[in-house]
Amino acid sequence: MLPPADVTKASWRRWARATRAAVSNPESSAAVSAGLRRWPSYQNAGRVLLYLAFGSEVDLAALTDDDKTFFVTRTWPQGRSLSVHRLDPQVLETHPFGYRQPRAEAAAVDPASLDVALVPGLAFDRAGRRLGYGAGYFDRLLPTLRPGVPRVGVTFEALLVAALPAADHDVPMTHLATELGVHQVTA
Repeated sequence: MLPPADVTKASWRRWARATRAAVSNPESSAAVSAGLRRWPSYQNAGRVLLYLAFGSEVDLAALTDDDKTFFVTRTWPQGRSLSVHRLDPQVLETHPFGYRQPRAEAAAVDPASLDVALVPGLAFDRAGRRLGYGAGYFDRLLPTLRPGVPRVGVTFEALLVAALPAADHDVPMTHLATELGVHQVTA
């Protein structure tokens, strides 16, 4: 059951974590990856930002076999920022919260050089609003992408809702990817 529309982001986060834990499975993650592979913007992209799945997030690891250059983020404790680095399993470490990321000495790249950004979230709504983990890291990173670069919210269909609460600084997605494929957001 969805939270009422007037509840806080914290209530939505509790609902989304529980829902995601209940629906996450390898078959659904494989279906999301298959849909991305059929999407023309992904097919034409050479430089793709993805994320290394943590917990019950949609796992996109299968995409790393594709003929593309992949990038992931590093979380910096000072300044609450993300940097972008080429994905290289040899230079990954485990963050204190348990997710994998590039080590501090990994060379950073300009986010404006990316062709597509695959963005994790706890939930998304049909207008492209993203419910993140609450620290605003991606809301600070996404504006540094080149104008027109697709920002794809990646989630399970069960976590795609009609409307989520949003703040002025929240950066909306241009597309959403679920087990049913990739579709452009219509406001």
